[in-house]
Amino acid sequence: MARARRAFKIGGWVALAAAVVTAALAVAAAVIGAMALTGKVTYPADYSLGPLYFQDTLSVQVTTASPVCQEFDITELLPNEYPGDGSFCYKLVQDGGEQLIRDDVVYQDPSLRPTEAVLTGEVRLATTGGWNPWVAAQVVKQVIIGTVITVWLLLLWRLLAAAAAGNAFSARTVQYLRAMGWLTIASAALAPALDHFTGLHQVQALHFAGYGPPFLDPVGTQGYPDGVDLVQVALGGLVLLVAEVFRHGAAIEDERRLTV
Repeated sequence: MARARRAFKIGGWVALAAAVVTAALAVAAAVIGAMALTGKVTYPADYSLGPLYFQDTLSVQVTTASPVCQEFDITELLPNEYPGDGSFCYKLVQDGGEQLIRDDVVYQDPSLRPTEAVLTGEVRLATTGGWNPWVAAQVVKQVIIGTVITVWLLLLWRLLAAAAAGNAFSARTVQYLRAMGWLTIASAALAPALDHFTGLHQVQALHFAGYGPPFLDPVGTQGYPDGVDLVQVALGGLVLLVAEVFRHGAAIEDERRLTV
């Protein structure tokens, strides 16, 4: 029992330390964002404090998808040969099968063939300083995410502290667990909407020009209801179920104390 309480206590202090770090990062993001929006700094912002190095950057996730064809002209080796009009086809073939070359056109017919390639990446952005609505939205988003994580970690800290004090089955721990469960579910449901309404497409657009397959809209800008993390929702539901188990245990503990 003493060993378990010691483990709960150590875990609680770790959760508290993580909450402090997360809160500090959220505050730093807010301060740097305010300085950037007033033209005092620009992104990416680099800071160093002794051996510690900190960089705050802005970026958007982008994706592109195109079909894969099993026949291609071997003379198409330069990027400026790509039409870039939506008819672009990736030349990605699997070894094996029959391969024919007729008039510089390669025909590949393997037993395993790629049909579509989806590429994702990151576009990093720099600012010149001053007010920008998208930058302001990103700062607000970072602060909200940091606040939610900090609150969740603080709840975990209080839960472990109660368990370390020998009050694992109590009304207070049930409240902590319920709050953690609902916060997990709410964050899973609101995260895609937050990504959607703070997306670059809301205030500005990235325009791609030139040869090659163009990137599509930044990831998460459309269809945000479909982006809910069901695994996170299930995890939140599991925490709520555990809270009910602890509520039942708290009721039994109260009956035992009354009996004694």
